[in-house]
Amino acid sequence: MTAMRIWTLMCLGIALCRAEPGKAEAGLELVMAEGDRIHATTRAGTIEIAAGKGLHRAYTWEGATRSAELEPRRERWYGSLGAYYPGPGEHWKEHGGIMRGVLQEGQQHFKTTADARGWIKKQSGYYPTVYRGDGLLVSFGKVPERRQVNIEVWQILIDGKKPTELPGSEDAKVTRSAAAPSR
Repeated sequence: MTAMRIWTLMCLGIALCRAEPGKAEAGLELVMAEGDRIHATTRAGTIEIAAGKGLHRAYTWEGATRSAELEPRRERWYGSLGAYYPGPGEHWKEHGGIMRGVLQEGQQHFKTTADARGWIKKQSGYYPTVYRGDGLLVSFGKVPERRQVNIEVWQILIDGKKPTELPGSEDAKVTRSAAAPSR
């Protein structure tokens, strides 16, 4: 087989493995459903995340909106079986020096509140992070030297359930509006 035919078959195989745009896969541990919106204010500023069809997400900060089609995680990655966008190249129109997004959404499962607090502390060391008592957590930070924004949305679960209280939570800094129920 020629190198060109092998390359073509590899590209076709990768394309067939990708999720269909606008359609979320069963079994993913996502946080948001179509129509959901989350507003969060971290030290880096205020971010709004809006869930579209399937794995489409729109991110708005400082008056500009950029979007991406997240990729499903096929295996657990650092605890998550959610979705991500690795931010290949400079894929967005420039806004405030930002041209790419590294994005994640998923659930994080812990046995105890202490385990969850340890993970939150580590996460907060990477990017400015805020969370609610019910475990909804958003990290939003900019990396100007990489022309990059990092946005992560997590639902923390303790012993398989959303917590009712998490020490250090700032409920007023993270709000969520859910999609209206369909009839």
